[in-house]
Amino acid sequence: MTDPISTPKLAVNLSDTVVDAPARLQRTLNARKGTSNGSASDPELVDACRQMESLFVYHLFKEMRATIHQAGFIGGGRAEEIYTSMMDAELAAKLSKRGGIGLAKMLLHQLGKPVLDAKTKASGEAE
Repeated sequence: MTDPISTPKLAVNLSDTVVDAPARLQRTLNARKGTSNGSASDPELVDACRQMESLFVYHLFKEMRATIHQAGFIGGGRAEEIYTSMMDAELAAKLSKRGGIGLAKMLLHQLGKPVLDAKTKASGEAE
């Protein structure tokens, strides 16, 4: 009789998990890219969706900054307004390039459908 403490049994074979890891990682990355809808192949549409998300986030930052009370002790005046506006625009652009808040992906999903339908109709009429 073996001692259950000295011989632990794992429910998963670790060698199979390690060998299968690259394939699982690739499947996960492909699923995250969202290439299944086909709309990601239009770079102009992808860029337009990212720019729209960037604009939305910029206005979100601008409105949030407007709610902060200005003390007036050390006011930067117009220069501070320009600086914060430029900083918010750059932060919004960087945020949308790194995945953003998901608005670009939703827009791409919604706007990609008519593009695909138009392409299939055009190819059907050409025949």
